[in-house]
Amino acid sequence: MQHEPTNRRLLWYIVAGLVAWGGLLALGAYLGLDPQTPDRDYRRLWVVVAMTGGFLTLWLGALALRGRK
Repeated sequence: MQHEPTNRRLLWYIVAGLVAWGGLLALGAYLGLDPQTPDRDYRRLWVVVAMTGGFLTLWLGALALRGRK
């Protein structure tokens, strides 16, 4: 179990990366840089944030359940 702190640190780096990626996707969805989409629709931002948060919640929950066994 010497690798546990390193694995835990790596896990949080991955979580931080996914949060940053989701934030960039949400910002892009909000800004609507495509000329065919309406601009500045906050609902698209919240959809991306909710999906990213839901994915992270399910993923971390599955890792927590696996860790209990």
